[in-house]
Amino acid sequence: MRAHPITIVGNLWRVRYLIVIPVLRGFFLALGGNLTDWARGSWLDIMILLGMLGFAVLRWRGVLFLWDEKLLHIRSGLIFSADAAIPWKKVVTVSVYESFYLRPFRAVRLRLDTLGGSARESNFSILLDPETAGLLLEKHGGKFPREKSFAPSKRSILGQSLLNSNSFAGIVFAAAFISQSGQLIGQGLAGEVIGAFEEVARALAFGLPPAAAAIAILLLAGWAVSSLLELDRYSDMMINIENGALRISAGLLTKREYSVAYGKIGYVNIRQSLITKLLGLYSLYISAVGYAKQKEDISCLIPAESGEAFERSRLRFFPRLAPAPRTLAPEKKGAARFVMPAVYFCLGIILITLLALWRAEGWGRFIIFAGAMAMVPALCFLAVGVADYRTGGISKEDDVYTLRYSKGFYLHTVVARADKIVQVELNQSIFQRGKNMCDLIVHTRCEGRRRHRLRSLDMREARKYLL
Repeated sequence: MRAHPITIVGNLWRVRYLIVIPVLRGFFLALGGNLTDWARGSWLDIMILLGMLGFAVLRWRGVLFLWDEKLLHIRSGLIFSADAAIPWKKVVTVSVYESFYLRPFRAVRLRLDTLGGSARESNFSILLDPETAGLLLEKHGGKFPREKSFAPSKRSILGQSLLNSNSFAGIVFAAAFISQSGQLIGQGLAGEVIGAFEEVARALAFGLPPAAAAIAILLLAGWAVSSLLELDRYSDMMINIENGALRISAGLLTKREYSVAYGKIGYVNIRQSLITKLLGLYSLYISAVGYAKQKEDISCLIPAESGEAFERSRLRFFPRLAPAPRTLAPEKKGAARFVMPAVYFCLGIILITLLALWRAEGWGRFIIFAGAMAMVPALCFLAVGVADYRTGGISKEDDVYTLRYSKGFYLHTVVARADKIVQVELNQSIFQRGKNMCDLIVHTRCEGRRRHRLRSLDMREARKYLL
């Protein structure tokens, strides 16, 4: 079988630089008004365009694939051919991505990933018709009985879209910053930048300078667009386990479907931001080769849900991967390890603000406000560090590890079986040696290694968790 014919268009894009030759030739001859010479030499332009089309068609015809019960066979190449075979039992994830712009052509993108693939590229990626892609999905994970599938609540999907959107906190913060700083510098900016948008901004300004209000409205609109994209990504989400595969489908305008080998899932990650922790909401992510590999993929398996609802959803799919109460917590004498980076961040902002006040006369109100706004993420970082100290640590029940730690602005609870952990190491800094403390670093195997660092543990107790 061959790829979908729309692949030819993509192959043309690979040699798009050749179009420069006829464009430049026509441009320079047109400048001289010599249309006769252009018409006389147009055969060269036609040959170049035919060559580009020929290359695209030959490249499309040069890729063949077929499959049987055990292997997927792939043959590719124009001059030098290459044959590859991928055993089905080694395939971890099969992904089908049906974008709205490919739907009129009845084409979908299929990706196939194994542990032997690259962290950035799939072992096999091809455009196919939906029927063939569906057959390959069924070959890996069987039928998808949607009537027996679990569907997250609309409220949890909406919470995921609003609270876990990457741009949520940043855009809301930036909008507040620009709205307030517009009181100090926005009057001159309004006439030069906003222009015709000023009247609309004036109507919605609610007492703020129109320039600041306009930019704030644009940024909030950007957040709204980002949230709507997340909502489209997770709408109509359905999850099921069938024939040893975790089957996931989601998407409204752009549809996505995944088949993930259940036994090859590296770990589950229960993640909370500072906002979702305050609201008592949890989101569950999985680590598996090929899943959430591209930006357009869905990454969250169970969207933002409250404690009881989240636990019911988790038990439905991962009854053995239950987070256990921590048996080894951070040492009290190591508390500074959690908060000092954020404290240094806060002190740095204060120092920079004072220096700016000293050096920039006439900008005092703006500098003070900018410093105050910069303290917001620093204080959030500090709050996450305190929460990590109070909740972080490790436990082990039978062959299941539970790792609690923070990274950036998120709290993570990682639950992994011992056979998915490839290395455990104890790391001591100069300051920890005298206190008999260490950081426990756990490496799990996925696409490359994932490092999970648990800080300020007792050295003797941490040794018990070495593999």
